[in-house]
Amino acid sequence: MKRILIAGFILFLIVLSSSCRKSFDVSPGQGNFRVEKDTVFLDSVFTNIASHTYRFKIYNTSDNDVTLNKIFLEKGDQSFYRLNVDGDTGKTFNDVLIHANDSIFVFVEVTADINQLTDPVYEEKLFIEDDVKTAQVLLTAFVKDAYFYYPERYPDGTKETLTLYTDPNTGETSEVYGFFLDGNTTFTDDKAIVIYGHMAVPQGHTLTIEQGAHLYFHYNSGLIVWEGASLKVNGSLGHEVIFEDDRMEPEFENKPGMWNFIWLRENSLQNEINYAIIKNAEAGIIAYPTNDNNPVLRIKNTQIYNHSLVGIYGIATHIEGENLVMNNFGLSAVNLQLGGHYNFKHCTFANYSNGIRNEKKAAVYVNNYIETENQTYLGDLNAFDMSNCLIYGNSNIEFYLDRNSNAAFNYQISNCLIKFEDPQHHFDDVPEVDFTDTNHYQNILLNTDPVFENPQENKLAIGDDSPCINLGNPATALLVPFDILGVDRTTAPDLGAYQHITFDE
Repeated sequence: MKRILIAGFILFLIVLSSSCRKSFDVSPGQGNFRVEKDTVFLDSVFTNIASHTYRFKIYNTSDNDVTLNKIFLEKGDQSFYRLNVDGDTGKTFNDVLIHANDSIFVFVEVTADINQLTDPVYEEKLFIEDDVKTAQVLLTAFVKDAYFYYPERYPDGTKETLTLYTDPNTGETSEVYGFFLDGNTTFTDDKAIVIYGHMAVPQGHTLTIEQGAHLYFHYNSGLIVWEGASLKVNGSLGHEVIFEDDRMEPEFENKPGMWNFIWLRENSLQNEINYAIIKNAEAGIIAYPTNDNNPVLRIKNTQIYNHSLVGIYGIATHIEGENLVMNNFGLSAVNLQLGGHYNFKHCTFANYSNGIRNEKKAAVYVNNYIETENQTYLGDLNAFDMSNCLIYGNSNIEFYLDRNSNAAFNYQISNCLIKFEDPQHHFDDVPEVDFTDTNHYQNILLNTDPVFENPQENKLAIGDDSPCINLGNPATALLVPFDILGVDRTTAPDLGAYQHITFDE
């Protein structure tokens, strides 16, 4: 009994102490608070889609607990912004306690309807006041109008799927969340295009994307061009078609792996991409073979950056490329397997990504086989031709041809800068990387820094002291007379996609 009485007395003292503290130590604020930010940029958001959460702190700079009289949004309940103040949600908060020399978090989100805004730049003031002063925090977001594409959601809660593969022996299927477009479709630049899941071009139809269009892909989403279907991307200089993720905060500007891919499935037909920017996916373009004699993909004047795996992944396919600029990949800029037919002119293939890469993760890697656990598959490399190209990066070996002698392997490389540093002579017995072999290599510049403007920021123009100046084959330049910026190169062609420039000081 004595112990119970003592415990009860101690509990009484604790309660008494805490109640006294509330009565005597908490006081109305006297201007002794500080707000961490005067502006919160919520960056770009799509109409009627919730933004990500942003935050800032309010500090109590005094030695006493204080209360703020009020924290409230300028437009009150009509505001599109939402707040969470120290764990409580709402749009107006009264008598907010901040302990001595402590702080509280304010979290901000927005879901705005652009049709109810007079300006896509949506700004509103957040007021924080005590007995002495009122502080203001400007909340600002850019609201984009958009078309939204997504799989149908069924009454039972499941979502529409695409069947990618059916096992002929078991009947089991491989599926992804996705949907087919309705026949021939054209995207223009009148609104952003936001894609959830995998958008597919159906057999026998074409997706045409006109200049200036901007496609945003949600995480784990992509574009698939089905058998007998086609993709036509018609960008222009200064009005490129952009493919990227839908996270528009600055910290995601160059983040790889934020969406899946553009996949040209087997027997897709005569796909064309001109003046595009493809960034931040797992794989920029995956191209499968076709029975058609025309190239599966003609790609020109296109920039491909920041992919967690590869920029262009070709499997026994047919690709023609010119004026391509590529950088920053977990594996390769160009990875071509199981043979095929390829021709690249005036391209800049680079890789300055972090991580250790071997020869099979070179910026340009080509083979004529695929090995699985149980079998090796072979495919003839009917042609791999490169002229007036630039291949460089931060690994010792950025170009590698990997041949299986049981299948054809035809290649011709001329007037190219290639990085292939092998100080330990591990590859002396690999004839496909013998750059003195004039039957396959002509006018090769080895292991010389091309003097890029700033490869860490994907600025791969070459400077006026670059060794690549005037080393291009004029005959190739006549076939690609203008560089990716529209500069005439026919008189004195440089290597790569850019004619040289003078960098700003």
